[in-house]
Amino acid sequence: MLETDAQLHEQLAQLLARANRRQFWLFFLGADHRILDPIMPMDDHPDLPDEMCESEDLGRIPFAQLIVDRAGSVMEMVGADSIVFVWERPGPPKPTENDLYWARAIACEADRLRVTLRAQFLLHDGGLRRFADAEQRGSGG
Repeated sequence: MLETDAQLHEQLAQLLARANRRQFWLFFLGADHRILDPIMPMDDHPDLPDEMCESEDLGRIPFAQLIVDRAGSVMEMVGADSIVFVWERPGPPKPTENDLYWARAIACEADRLRVTLRAQFLLHDGGLRRFADAEQRGSGG
């Protein structure tokens, strides 16, 4: 079970050793704090989370909103209680402004859409690091 941040970090680090390319991963956690299927890697996302995109059901919305909305739908389908985002990109462990911008946009949309975001991580050349709550809320860095 992945009840603590340390346990979650350890499990994700076993699954994702280091960054290979720019993409993000979605992990869904059940009520028992275990990772559920599907584990979803996704690439080809825009440079910025507020880039607009078209959706048949939601209209023209920021990409971050679309990601969180769709993650919430998958959560319901698989019976998950929360989601974890892992932002993969080659480079050093220190988050870039772009990394922080994405993490903040996802945290904001998750709050707004009432999607339970357990944590966000950055997968870099040297491994995995968790975004601190302050980084995700824009009050740290």
